[in-house]
Amino acid sequence: MDKEYYLFVEGKKVAVSKEVYLAYHSELNKEKYQMRRDRLNNCFFFCSYNHDGNFEENLEDLEFDIEKIIETKEMIEEVRRAISKLNPIERDLIESLFYKEETIREVAAKLNISHPAVIKRRNKVLEKLKEMLEDF
Repeated sequence: MDKEYYLFVEGKKVAVSKEVYLAYHSELNKEKYQMRRDRLNNCFFFCSYNHDGNFEENLEDLEFDIEKIIETKEMIEEVRRAISKLNPIERDLIESLFYKEETIREVAAKLNISHPAVIKRRNKVLEKLKEMLEDF
């Protein structure tokens, strides 16, 4: 028994072939994906501002908090210094997990240890970094 596929056109349920149904939903998914990407990247479109008035009034006020930027840069530099003070094994673990974005299982396979052992090591190293950065 073949499955029946339907789309709604102007509020009416219309039977369509599987190919048409899949093509429609493929395009719909692409459009939703692009909208999510645009939202994440803070994109805006001129068609969103097609009403009369001063264009500058439509733009968001994107003031930068210079103090916050400098504080963040200092914090990043302090974290880098703390990581450089770790022993090579700990540093490699942090680099693999957080900079190379390898999974815990990938790191476990690379180091030839168990998954829980990697988690335990990671937690110990993070605790050590937390202690180093406590006074910052």
